[in-house]
Amino acid sequence: MLFLLSFFLSPSLPIWGAAMPQPSPSSVPGGNDLSSLGQGFYVCLRKKSFPPPQAWKSFGELQQISKGSLGPGSSDILKAIKSFDPSPSRNLNTDQFQTLILAMVLQESNGNGNAVNDGGMSYGLLQVQLSEKAKETEEPATCDPSGCTYDNYLKMLQQGVYGHSSTGNPIPPGIAYWLGQYSPGAALRGYNTGSVPDESDYQVATPISTESYVSDLGNRLGGLPPQQFPDPNWKLNHCGFKLAITG
Repeated sequence: MLFLLSFFLSPSLPIWGAAMPQPSPSSVPGGNDLSSLGQGFYVCLRKKSFPPPQAWKSFGELQQISKGSLGPGSSDILKAIKSFDPSPSRNLNTDQFQTLILAMVLQESNGNGNAVNDGGMSYGLLQVQLSEKAKETEEPATCDPSGCTYDNYLKMLQQGVYGHSSTGNPIPPGIAYWLGQYSPGAALRGYNTGSVPDESDYQVATPISTESYVSDLGNRLGGLPPQQFPDPNWKLNHCGFKLAITG
C-alpha cells in the first residue's frame, strides 16, 4: 500500500477466490532460506533476506502461477502493466520491473480495481492513499461500479508506480522512486511504510504498516501461488510478523 498523509496502512487481503489453505508450522524453514522459495509453502523472510531479481519468476511465469486470481479485469490489468518502462528503477530490466508490479497488484488488491480500504483513503490496484485533504487537489484513480476499463487500470498503476517526488504533493513517491534509492527489498519497505526505518532489517516497520509486506512480496516473486498464502494471524504466530493497526 502506498503511504500518504493519512498514515494509515493495513495488510492487503485477498479479494477473489476461496479461503486459502494454511501450511503446517513444520513446513516453514529458517527465516533466511531463500532456496526454499517457490517450493509450495510460505517462507518467513527476515532481516535483509529477499530474493535477487535474477531469482524472480518471469512475468509470464507469475502470470501463469496467479491465473484466476486477478478477477474479471485480468487481461486489461496485464496489458496495462506491460506498458511500464523500468527506466526510473534501479538495476531492473523490463521483465523484472513488470513482474514486480504484478506481484504488488496481487499483494495490494488481487486485481480488484474497486478496492477501497483504510476508511476510504486507499484506492485501486496498488492501494494508493489519498487523505480527505489530498482529495481536494488530486482525483483518486477509481472505477465505475459497473466495471473498470483499461484506462482506469492504467491510471491506478501510474499513481502507484510513478507517484510524485515533490514535497507536499497529494500523491507520495511511487515504487519507481523507491527503486531509484534502494534495493528491491528496501524499496518495498519504503512503499509500504513511507520510509525505510532500518536498512538491515526489512521487517522493521511502523505499527500501522505491514511487517510481513517485504516477506510476502519475496514469496510472490519466488513463485508461491496466491492460494497457498497464509493469513496474517498465521504469520504472526509462526513468523513473528505483527499485525498492522488499521484504525
